[in-house]
Amino acid sequence: MSEFALTYETADHTAAAVSEEDGWVQRARAGDIEAFDAIMTQYEGRLLRFLSGLVGDVEVAQELCQDTFLAAYQALPRAQGEMRLSAWLHTIALNKARSHHRRRKLRLFVPLKDDEFRSPARDLQEGVAVDDAVRRTLQRMPRQYAHPLLLQTAGGLSCQEIAEVLHCSTGAAKVRLMRARESFKKIYEDEEREPCAS
Repeated sequence: MSEFALTYETADHTAAAVSEEDGWVQRARAGDIEAFDAIMTQYEGRLLRFLSGLVGDVEVAQELCQDTFLAAYQALPRAQGEMRLSAWLHTIALNKARSHHRRRKLRLFVPLKDDEFRSPARDLQEGVAVDDAVRRTLQRMPRQYAHPLLLQTAGGLSCQEIAEVLHCSTGAAKVRLMRARESFKKIYEDEEREPCAS
């Protein structure tokens, strides 16, 4: 059985970066297109990875990403008070993906970037086999665990931001992430023992 480890990023916002984002938000609320472009530049890659994981299709993810930014641009002038921009945008994106799934009645498909899992893949064929096992594992996970895991690994959100997106406490988000990693490990090990499982 090969060894693997989940790697994840945590949001690393310095006070200066948060202040800069607050400035973009205030200017964008007032109709400054360049400020909103800065927000898009900052978050487009993260949202695209997140949406690709949720819908399993890059072209659909690109459309949903555009829809997310359009909805954010339209809602921003009405948004009141302080906001955590990352959590707010990921919430909109998650809602767009959920609407897409309701319309298409697709099964959740949650691929992660290749570097999210360390694997001793020695050649392309072995790498593809590991990648397929990861995808099958994530498909079998309950959504209540797959969503926070993807928010952390693909979206780079902190536990507090994940809690905001999922409308739960930070403690509940931490518990879901812990259970998600346990669920992933168990299902992944089953997939490795039964490589032909669908």
